[in-house]
Amino acid sequence: MAEIKVETIGEGLGLRLPTEVVEQLHVQAGDRISLEKMPHGSYRLVTIEDKLAEQMTMIEDFMHEEDA
Repeated sequence: MAEIKVETIGEGLGLRLPTEVVEQLHVQAGDRISLEKMPHGSYRLVTIEDKLAEQMTMIEDFMHEEDA
């Protein structure tokens, strides 16, 4: 688990990701990420590329079910 501090950045708030999280997510400055609320109330941080890959897998699975 990584603890992240909320910081003031300009007129808004931001999160500074620890190096270990940056490395695990394979992100760099300027990349976009998605913060998703999970059913049990926690949040999940996902790269946009991973989110698109998940959606494509769901679509492919659905298409294979329709073929069966």
